[in-house]
Amino acid sequence: MTVLREDLADAPPPQTYPELRSALLARYDALPAQLKIVAQYLIDRPNDAALMTIASLSEATGVQPSAFIRFSKAVGFKGFSEIQTILRDNLSNRQVSYAERVTRSSQSASLAPLERFTQSAIDSLNTLVETTPLANIDAGVKLLRSARQIHVVGHRRSWPVASYFAYMMAGFGAATHLFSPTGPMAEADASIIGPGDVLVAVSFPRYSEETARIVEQTTGMKVPVIAITNSRVAPIARQAQIVFEADQDEAAGFRSLASAIVLAQIIAVSYGEAIASEATAKR
Repeated sequence: MTVLREDLADAPPPQTYPELRSALLARYDALPAQLKIVAQYLIDRPNDAALMTIASLSEATGVQPSAFIRFSKAVGFKGFSEIQTILRDNLSNRQVSYAERVTRSSQSASLAPLERFTQSAIDSLNTLVETTPLANIDAGVKLLRSARQIHVVGHRRSWPVASYFAYMMAGFGAATHLFSPTGPMAEADASIIGPGDVLVAVSFPRYSEETARIVEQTTGMKVPVIAITNSRVAPIARQAQIVFEADQDEAAGFRSLASAIVLAQIIAVSYGEAIASEATAKR
Protein backbone atom coordinates (compact mmCIF):
# COMPACT_ATOMS: atom_id res chain seq x y z
CA MET A 1 0.00 0.00 0.00
CA THR A 2 2.85 2.37 0.80
CA VAL A 3 4.28 1.83 -2.66
CA LEU A 4 0.94 2.74 -4.22
CA ARG A 5 0.73 5.94 -2.18
CA GLU A 6 4.28 6.99 -3.04
CA ASP A 7 3.59 6.40 -6.72
CA LEU A 8 0.65 8.80 -6.51
CA ALA A 9 2.23 11.41 -4.27
CA ASP A 10 2.95 13.85 -7.08
CA ALA A 11 -0.38 13.33 -8.86
CA PRO A 12 -3.27 15.63 -7.88
CA PRO A 13 -6.39 13.71 -6.82
CA PRO A 14 -9.32 13.58 -9.26
CA GLN A 15 -11.76 16.49 -9.06
CA THR A 16 -14.75 15.10 -10.99
CA TYR A 17 -16.42 11.71 -11.23
CA PRO A 18 -15.22 11.04 -14.80
CA GLU A 19 -11.66 11.76 -13.60
CA LEU A 20 -12.18 9.54 -10.55
CA ARG A 21 -13.59 6.70 -12.65
CA SER A 22 -10.69 6.91 -15.11
CA ALA A 23 -8.20 6.89 -12.24
CA LEU A 24 -9.82 3.84 -10.65
CA LEU A 25 -9.80 1.94 -13.94
CA ALA A 26 -6.15 2.83 -14.53
CA ARG A 27 -5.08 1.75 -11.04
CA TYR A 28 -7.45 -1.19 -10.58
CA ASP A 29 -4.96 -3.97 -11.36
CA ALA A 30 -2.43 -2.60 -8.85
CA LEU A 31 -4.89 -2.54 -5.94
CA PRO A 32 -5.01 -5.30 -3.30
CA ALA A 33 -8.02 -7.64 -3.42
CA GLN A 34 -10.17 -5.83 -0.83
CA LEU A 35 -9.53 -2.43 -2.36
CA LYS A 36 -10.47 -3.80 -5.78
CA ILE A 37 -13.90 -4.61 -4.33
CA VAL A 38 -14.25 -1.00 -3.16
CA ALA A 39 -13.11 0.32 -6.55
CA GLN A 40 -15.57 -1.89 -8.42
CA TYR A 41 -18.46 -0.72 -6.25
CA LEU A 42 -17.60 2.93 -6.93
CA ILE A 43 -17.29 2.24 -10.66
CA ASP A 44 -20.50 0.21 -10.92
CA ARG A 45 -22.72 1.94 -8.34
CA PRO A 46 -21.49 5.53 -7.85
CA ASN A 47 -24.94 6.92 -7.08
CA ASP A 48 -25.56 4.40 -4.32
CA ALA A 49 -22.08 4.98 -2.86
CA ALA A 50 -22.67 8.74 -2.81
CA LEU A 51 -25.47 8.41 -0.26
CA MET A 52 -24.34 5.48 1.87
CA THR A 53 -22.42 5.53 5.14
CA ILE A 54 -19.16 3.63 5.40
CA ALA A 55 -20.95 1.10 7.62
CA SER A 56 -23.59 0.55 4.91
CA LEU A 57 -20.94 0.29 2.21
CA SER A 58 -19.04 -2.21 4.33
CA GLU A 59 -22.15 -4.35 4.64
CA ALA A 60 -22.93 -4.09 0.92
CA THR A 61 -19.41 -5.01 -0.22
CA GLY A 62 -18.32 -7.38 2.53
CA VAL A 63 -15.22 -5.24 3.08
CA GLN A 64 -14.12 -3.94 6.49
CA PRO A 65 -14.83 -0.20 7.15
CA SER A 66 -11.12 0.48 7.59
CA ALA A 67 -10.56 -0.63 3.99
CA PHE A 68 -12.43 2.45 2.75
CA ILE A 69 -9.93 4.70 4.52
CA ARG A 70 -7.00 2.71 3.10
CA PHE A 71 -8.60 2.87 -0.32
CA SER A 72 -9.00 6.65 -0.14
CA LYS A 73 -5.33 7.14 0.68
CA ALA A 74 -4.26 4.65 -1.98
CA VAL A 75 -5.93 6.71 -4.70
CA GLY A 76 -4.72 10.10 -3.47
CA PHE A 77 -7.32 11.35 -0.97
CA LYS A 78 -7.08 12.12 2.74
CA GLY A 79 -10.35 10.37 3.55
CA PHE A 80 -13.40 8.70 2.03
CA SER A 81 -15.54 11.81 2.58
CA GLU A 82 -13.56 13.54 -0.19
CA ILE A 83 -14.49 10.75 -2.60
CA GLN A 84 -18.14 10.97 -1.58
CA THR A 85 -18.11 14.71 -2.23
CA ILE A 86 -17.17 13.97 -5.85
CA LEU A 87 -19.85 11.27 -6.07
CA ARG A 88 -22.51 13.61 -4.67
CA ASP A 89 -21.53 16.41 -7.04
CA ASN A 90 -21.97 13.96 -9.91
CA LEU A 91 -25.28 12.79 -8.49
CA SER A 92 -26.63 16.35 -8.17
CA ASN A 93 -26.76 16.59 -11.97
CA ARG A 94 -29.39 13.84 -12.02
CA GLN A 95 -30.81 14.16 -8.51
CA VAL A 96 -34.47 14.26 -9.50
CA SER A 97 -34.44 11.11 -11.62
CA TYR A 98 -32.32 9.24 -9.07
CA ALA A 99 -34.58 10.30 -6.19
CA GLU A 100 -37.56 9.03 -8.14
CA ARG A 101 -35.78 5.74 -8.70
CA VAL A 102 -35.05 5.34 -4.98
CA THR A 103 -38.69 6.05 -4.17
CA ARG A 104 -39.90 3.49 -6.70
CA SER A 105 -37.45 0.95 -5.33
CA SER A 106 -38.78 1.36 -1.79
CA GLN A 107 -42.33 0.88 -3.05
CA SER A 108 -41.59 -2.07 -5.34
CA ALA A 109 -42.33 -4.74 -2.73
CA SER A 110 -46.01 -3.79 -2.83
CA LEU A 111 -46.25 -3.83 -6.63
CA ALA A 112 -47.63 -6.66 -8.72
CA PRO A 113 -45.07 -8.57 -10.85
CA LEU A 114 -46.23 -6.77 -14.02
CA GLU A 115 -45.46 -3.34 -12.56
CA ARG A 116 -42.36 -4.46 -10.66
CA PHE A 117 -40.54 -6.06 -13.58
CA THR A 118 -41.64 -3.43 -16.09
CA GLN A 119 -40.30 -0.65 -13.87
CA SER A 120 -37.04 -2.55 -13.40
CA ALA A 121 -36.62 -2.76 -17.17
CA ILE A 122 -37.42 0.94 -17.61
CA ASP A 123 -34.82 1.89 -14.99
CA SER A 124 -32.12 -0.19 -16.65
CA LEU A 125 -32.95 1.28 -20.07
CA ASN A 126 -32.77 4.83 -18.70
CA THR A 127 -29.31 4.03 -17.32
CA LEU A 128 -28.30 2.66 -20.73
CA VAL A 129 -29.25 5.93 -22.43
CA GLU A 130 -27.42 8.01 -19.83
CA THR A 131 -24.18 6.03 -19.76
CA THR A 132 -23.57 4.75 -23.31
CA PRO A 133 -21.37 7.11 -25.37
CA LEU A 134 -22.39 7.37 -29.02
CA ALA A 135 -18.70 7.26 -29.89
CA ASN A 136 -18.54 3.79 -28.36
CA ILE A 137 -21.28 2.57 -30.68
CA ASP A 138 -19.53 4.11 -33.68
CA ALA A 139 -16.24 2.45 -32.70
CA GLY A 140 -17.96 -0.90 -32.24
CA VAL A 141 -19.66 -0.69 -35.63
CA LYS A 142 -16.38 0.27 -37.31
CA LEU A 143 -14.64 -2.73 -35.79
CA LEU A 144 -17.46 -5.10 -36.76
CA ARG A 145 -17.48 -3.79 -40.34
CA SER A 146 -13.76 -4.51 -40.64
CA ALA A 147 -14.16 -8.13 -39.51
CA ARG A 148 -13.63 -11.12 -41.79
CA GLN A 149 -15.95 -13.05 -39.49
CA ILE A 150 -17.81 -12.11 -36.31
CA HIS A 151 -17.80 -14.68 -33.50
CA VAL A 152 -20.32 -14.34 -30.67
CA VAL A 153 -20.16 -16.06 -27.29
CA GLY A 154 -22.37 -15.98 -24.21
CA HIS A 155 -23.16 -18.71 -21.70
CA ARG A 156 -25.96 -19.38 -19.22
CA ARG A 157 -28.05 -16.24 -18.64
CA SER A 158 -26.00 -14.32 -21.24
CA TRP A 159 -26.97 -16.81 -23.96
CA PRO A 160 -30.24 -15.05 -24.96
CA VAL A 161 -28.32 -11.80 -25.57
CA ALA A 162 -25.57 -13.52 -27.55
CA SER A 163 -27.93 -15.59 -29.69
CA TYR A 164 -30.17 -12.59 -30.45
CA PHE A 165 -27.17 -10.47 -31.45
CA ALA A 166 -25.83 -13.23 -33.72
CA TYR A 167 -29.28 -13.67 -35.27
CA MET A 168 -29.54 -9.95 -36.08
CA MET A 169 -26.00 -9.68 -37.44
CA ALA A 170 -26.56 -12.67 -39.73
CA GLY A 171 -29.77 -11.01 -40.90
CA PHE A 172 -27.74 -7.98 -41.97
CA GLY A 173 -25.48 -10.21 -44.03
CA ALA A 174 -22.49 -10.35 -41.67
CA ALA A 175 -20.46 -13.57 -41.61
CA THR A 176 -21.45 -14.63 -38.10
CA HIS A 177 -20.55 -17.62 -35.95
CA LEU A 178 -22.35 -18.29 -32.65
CA PHE A 179 -20.52 -20.42 -30.11
CA SER A 180 -22.34 -23.37 -28.61
CA PRO A 181 -23.71 -22.62 -25.12
CA THR A 182 -22.05 -25.75 -23.71
CA GLY A 183 -18.50 -25.54 -22.37
CA PRO A 184 -16.65 -28.42 -24.12
CA MET A 185 -18.14 -27.65 -27.55
CA ALA A 186 -17.36 -23.95 -27.11
CA GLU A 187 -13.70 -24.69 -26.41
CA ALA A 188 -13.50 -26.81 -29.57
CA ASP A 189 -15.11 -24.03 -31.60
CA ALA A 190 -12.51 -21.49 -30.44
CA SER A 191 -10.01 -22.97 -32.88
CA ILE A 192 -11.88 -21.45 -35.83
CA ILE A 193 -11.11 -17.86 -34.75
CA GLY A 194 -8.44 -16.37 -36.98
CA PRO A 195 -6.72 -13.17 -38.10
CA GLY A 196 -9.12 -10.46 -39.21
CA ASP A 197 -11.95 -11.80 -37.04
CA VAL A 198 -13.72 -10.06 -34.14
CA LEU A 199 -15.13 -11.68 -31.01
CA VAL A 200 -18.25 -10.29 -29.31
CA ALA A 201 -18.40 -11.67 -25.76
CA VAL A 202 -21.40 -11.35 -23.45
CA SER A 203 -21.01 -12.08 -19.74
CA PHE A 204 -22.83 -11.03 -16.58
CA PRO A 205 -22.53 -12.09 -12.92
CA ARG A 206 -21.99 -14.81 -12.05
CA TYR A 207 -19.46 -14.62 -14.85
CA SER A 208 -19.03 -17.65 -17.09
CA GLU A 209 -15.61 -19.28 -16.91
CA GLU A 210 -16.15 -20.69 -20.41
CA THR A 211 -16.67 -17.22 -21.87
CA ALA A 212 -13.63 -15.88 -20.01
CA ARG A 213 -11.48 -18.71 -21.40
CA ILE A 214 -12.56 -18.00 -24.98
CA VAL A 215 -11.82 -14.28 -24.50
CA GLU A 216 -8.39 -15.13 -23.11
CA GLN A 217 -7.64 -17.44 -26.06
CA THR A 218 -8.83 -14.79 -28.50
CA THR A 219 -6.74 -11.97 -27.05
CA GLY A 220 -3.76 -14.33 -27.10
CA MET A 221 -4.23 -14.52 -30.87
CA LYS A 222 -4.35 -10.70 -31.09
CA VAL A 223 -7.98 -10.83 -32.23
CA PRO A 224 -10.00 -7.82 -30.99
CA VAL A 225 -12.81 -8.33 -28.48
CA ILE A 226 -16.03 -6.36 -27.96
CA ALA A 227 -17.45 -6.98 -24.48
CA ILE A 228 -21.08 -6.61 -23.41
CA THR A 229 -21.10 -6.84 -19.63
CA ASN A 230 -22.11 -5.02 -16.46
CA SER A 231 -18.82 -3.39 -15.48
CA ARG A 232 -15.59 -1.98 -16.87
CA VAL A 233 -13.75 -4.20 -14.39
CA ALA A 234 -15.65 -7.40 -15.23
CA PRO A 235 -13.34 -10.28 -16.25
CA ILE A 236 -13.99 -10.01 -20.00
CA ALA A 237 -13.89 -6.19 -19.96
CA ARG A 238 -10.28 -6.10 -18.81
CA GLN A 239 -9.17 -7.73 -22.08
CA ALA A 240 -11.59 -6.06 -24.50
CA GLN A 241 -10.87 -3.28 -26.97
CA ILE A 242 -14.42 -1.92 -26.66
CA VAL A 243 -16.68 -2.33 -23.63
CA PHE A 244 -20.44 -1.81 -23.54
CA GLU A 245 -21.99 -1.69 -20.08
CA ALA A 246 -25.57 -2.82 -19.49
CA ASP A 247 -27.07 -2.17 -16.07
CA GLN A 248 -28.96 -5.12 -14.62
CA ASP A 249 -31.62 -3.66 -12.38
CA GLU A 250 -32.97 -6.22 -9.93
CA ALA A 251 -36.59 -6.96 -9.07
CA ALA A 252 -37.60 -9.63 -6.56
CA GLY A 253 -34.16 -11.21 -6.80
CA PHE A 254 -34.23 -11.45 -10.61
CA ARG A 255 -31.91 -9.33 -12.75
CA SER A 256 -33.35 -7.86 -15.92
CA LEU A 257 -31.78 -8.53 -19.33
CA ALA A 258 -33.77 -5.69 -20.90
CA SER A 259 -30.89 -3.25 -21.32
CA ALA A 260 -28.51 -5.97 -22.55
CA ILE A 261 -30.99 -7.13 -25.21
CA VAL A 262 -31.67 -3.55 -26.33
CA LEU A 263 -27.94 -2.79 -26.38
CA ALA A 264 -27.34 -5.81 -28.62
CA GLN A 265 -30.14 -4.59 -30.87
CA ILE A 266 -28.69 -1.06 -31.00
CA ILE A 267 -25.25 -2.30 -32.03
CA ALA A 268 -26.65 -4.66 -34.67
CA VAL A 269 -29.05 -2.10 -36.15
CA SER A 270 -26.31 0.56 -36.18
CA TYR A 271 -24.18 -1.92 -38.13
CA GLY A 272 -27.04 -2.55 -40.57
CA GLU A 273 -27.66 1.16 -41.07
CA ALA A 274 -23.96 1.78 -41.75
CA ILE A 275 -23.95 -0.98 -44.38
CA ALA A 276 -27.11 0.41 -46.00
CA SER A 277 -25.73 3.95 -45.98
CA GLU A 278 -22.54 2.81 -47.69
CA ALA A 279 -24.51 0.91 -50.33
CA THR A 280 -26.66 3.98 -51.03
CA ALA A 281 -23.60 6.21 -51.38
CA LYS A 282 -22.14 3.88 -54.03
CA ARG A 283 -25.19 4.06 -56.27
